[in-house]
Amino acid sequence: MLRPMMWFVLPLLACIAASSAKAGDWGIVTSEALTAAGHEFCALFLAAWRDKPGSEHYTLAIRERPFGRGGNLIWIDAGQRRLLQLQLPPGRGALKALADSAVDSAWDSMRERDRERWLLVDADLAADEL
Repeated sequence: MLRPMMWFVLPLLACIAASSAKAGDWGIVTSEALTAAGHEFCALFLAAWRDKPGSEHYTLAIRERPFGRGGNLIWIDAGQRRLLQLQLPPGRGALKALADSAVDSAWDSMRERDRERWLLVDADLAADEL
């Protein structure tokens, strides 16, 4: 009698566990780095980003584009919103400090976006239209 009941209970528990995990409870960080300096910046950014409590709930995209006047441009986006745009220096010496300040700026922007989403409720606008 116990064995047939297990075939019913186990799938039921799996469905409950799957439904309790919300789709917005996890996030990823994608990187489109082109150069060695861009890859190093992304690695330093990710190391500092993971140290922030709750950073695993946000999805970010890091993009690098060549810039003709020295260095490269880095864009950090979340959804349809650009959080940060900065220029990588030609040398790699200042990448650690630049990545740390970029993490702080991106984190502040994400927290501000969350505050706006929770405080500004308008039935006529979607969340990304503000």
